[in-house]
Amino acid sequence: MISPHHQSTHCDTSNFGVTDVRTLILLLASPEPAVCLSSIEALTKYAEAASKHRLQLLSLSVLKPFLELSASKDISIRKAAVAAIAATTELSPTDFHPEMRQPHLLKTLIALLSTEEPPEIQDEAAFSIANLARDFANKSDIRRYGGIKALVKLLEVADPDAKKNAGYALSALLDDFSNRTEVRYVGGLIPLLELLGSEFKEIQENALNALIKCAEDYASRTEIRRVNGVKRLIDLTAQDLPDLHYLMLHCLANCLKENETANVFAELGGLQPLTKFLSVEDIRARKNASIAICEAAKIERNQNYLREMGALSALVSNLGHADPGVVSHAAMAIAALAQTEINQIELNKLGVVEIMIKNMAGEDADVVRQSVAALSSLCLSAKIRSRVKSLDGLSPVVKLLGYEDSQTVANAAECISNLSEDTTNRAEIVKLGASLALVSDLTRDDPKIQTAAALALARCLQEAEGRLAVSKDITIARLVELLKSREINVCRNVAYAIANAAQYEPNAVIACQLGGIEALLALSRDATKNAVKFASDALEKLLNHQLSAKYWLKNELTRDNIIRDGFFDMGSAGPNLDAIATFPSIMDLTAQAVDKRREVILVDATQDPAFESLIQEARREGVLEKLNRRGRIEYIARIVSNAMGGPIDVDRLSEAPYKFKITQTKLKLGTNVLPIGSISQGIFYHRALLFKALCDRIGLGPCTLVRGHYNRGWNVVDMKALSLRQLVTVPKNTGARSVTSAGSQRSDARQSSAGSQRGGGLVTASRSHSTADTTPVLTVHLEEDSEIDHAIVDLMHHPGRLLPLGSPDADEYQRMS
Repeated sequence: MISPHHQSTHCDTSNFGVTDVRTLILLLASPEPAVCLSSIEALTKYAEAASKHRLQLLSLSVLKPFLELSASKDISIRKAAVAAIAATTELSPTDFHPEMRQPHLLKTLIALLSTEEPPEIQDEAAFSIANLARDFANKSDIRRYGGIKALVKLLEVADPDAKKNAGYALSALLDDFSNRTEVRYVGGLIPLLELLGSEFKEIQENALNALIKCAEDYASRTEIRRVNGVKRLIDLTAQDLPDLHYLMLHCLANCLKENETANVFAELGGLQPLTKFLSVEDIRARKNASIAICEAAKIERNQNYLREMGALSALVSNLGHADPGVVSHAAMAIAALAQTEINQIELNKLGVVEIMIKNMAGEDADVVRQSVAALSSLCLSAKIRSRVKSLDGLSPVVKLLGYEDSQTVANAAECISNLSEDTTNRAEIVKLGASLALVSDLTRDDPKIQTAAALALARCLQEAEGRLAVSKDITIARLVELLKSREINVCRNVAYAIANAAQYEPNAVIACQLGGIEALLALSRDATKNAVKFASDALEKLLNHQLSAKYWLKNELTRDNIIRDGFFDMGSAGPNLDAIATFPSIMDLTAQAVDKRREVILVDATQDPAFESLIQEARREGVLEKLNRRGRIEYIARIVSNAMGGPIDVDRLSEAPYKFKITQTKLKLGTNVLPIGSISQGIFYHRALLFKALCDRIGLGPCTLVRGHYNRGWNVVDMKALSLRQLVTVPKNTGARSVTSAGSQRSDARQSSAGSQRGGGLVTASRSHSTADTTPVLTVHLEEDSEIDHAIVDLMHHPGRLLPLGSPDADEYQRMS
């Protein structure tokens, strides 16, 4: 880069013949006022000629002598010096020069704003401050040095040029939030509003630009409304100021972000002008009118008023405009207005659905973005959702899930959510690959996309095909990871998605193994997110499809939790939920070396012939149909007791050899995971699990399984509702195969049943082991059912005895005495 000292410094001949700017700068120190003034004027002219001249002069440190001359006693020199500063500092932000960041420069110019100075000096000083305010660091320094307060005072002087440039400087400063606060604090909003009535268009324009920025803040919007500023702006739209209307509309749009302003806007007469400007020639005015309508439409009655005023037809007309900006803004306004049913009906009649589907395939990114947003709002109507499908509009929306623009993707995902309210749409959307596309969108870092995509995915996961599509570790892992998001809406929608995905049991298993339980527990405890309800609901739904994890965590399986093959009981997670570790898979547990920890009990008839045999025994053809409720309970209870070592006297409970037998079996099988059929000596928690598993297999219920402390476990049955929902009969000669598990053979003696009198019912069973007929024969005598409602089933001491819930016997059964 060529040094400014070596660049050409030739300028037009001054009135005393000097042609080099360096010489002119030296002459600024001349004691001759005429020479000094002539030099200032020549340098000002040179600066005004080109941006590169201004940068050159700044590099030659011209501001220092200019600042010194701005304090001259000669008023002509002072005026010329300030004008020279204004001309020299008029640079774009990209050309900003370090010389323009001098504190002395800022302080001097702010001092020159004083109302005691001549208007010419105030005018040029304000213009200079506007130039300096293009640098963001200077914006805050100008405020700290009192510049905003001085500029606000200048708004009230008589000189129009001073007012104009004061407004210009303020508009340049108000990109900074603190500066906007300062303008309000020093009472600057009213003077700016007063300038709207000026006879000079430039003053009005600068005031509008300043007010537009002020109205970006809630407090300023409130103040503008309070001092009747909104009404002034509405009235101004009726004046013949076509070049300023777009600014008025922009300011009104910002003011309408305040709900109270939107509430009173119709009464102030603001809706009619907005509708009118939708059809003017000025493209900027059309676009800003659409933006203002978006804000006004937050109030439902405004939507009705706008429809009655013809806004809908005007906006639809703008959808065919040649300018893409007009089209996109019209679509944006339609999205806001399509929140009410009657507007949806009217827009549908105007053919908006077809237009939006067509525009979604366009090349302009803004048009695509706003078109899918509008379609999303329209799809709140069931009729329009059906119409979109009939027009083959589902595929274009799904394709937009892969769009690069973040807001477009978020809008498309929201549209998918609305469309998926209908089962037929949802099934088609899933077939189009929306589930995987939404999973891909969840890998983006934008919370807007994550929020919308998670909700859309949750809707897709209501379909079985959608759940199958996401049944991969990497997908479930991403959902679990997003449960830790800082954004509450992301967490809520992801929790909803996990709950739906978990309806496919393998997904539930994966979610539990990858930390879903811990993440939902942590979310439910996060006081900053108020997430207790939805996190707990999602956890409950997840656990209802992963009963092994539910029993581990909740220590209870309800009547609706049906135990199926693959269930395992690894004991309790314990009361300290903060210390919850990742829930393991059965393969992980099987691979662990045998140790002293409590055995893991596996319920899986496909891997456990002994358990399968017990199921067949419980299903013995024609038996359960002949029994009353109490008899059915006692029959299954006896099967359980016989399989697990028979009755144990209360006084000899501590002598039960189950621990030794369990250890033997673990060592024999070489694993801590024991098939339930391999447990020949079991106590409370073994028997309760087997009882629940058998009842669920044969359809006898309702039956609840509860885990207590100190190896206690019990079943609660609802005797009033007890029924045999599904009885699967076993063909003759197939129901008595030998009961083996892991190479062990149960003895016939253990499987025999002795007659016993228990709690009002007598069941006597004897078995025939003829090779010709292996179907057991059961002789039954029944007494009438008692009036017991909910009862615990005794499986330990008097198998089949019913202990009314809450009774002393039931309490003793649930805990150690």
